Amino acid sequence: MNQEQLMKVKIKYLEDRINTMEKSLGSIHKILGRFQMTEATGFKDLDKFRDSDTFLEELGNPEHELI
Repeated sequence: MNQEQLMKVKIKYLEDRINTMEKSLGSIHKILGRFQMTEATGFKDLDKFRDSDTFLEELGNPEHELI
């Protein structure tokens, strides 16, 4: 492989990596947007599930532990 062919291969690789990164960032942007929308509407009862005992009581079976 000569120098010019090697540079073309490197450029193609970097272009592919940039395209992959753009797709990943787009997906992250969508997920973050959805999260912010749900946060705005509120999951007010999520706070009571932060404590595992409260979560188990809500399930109606407090003797099992969460793993």
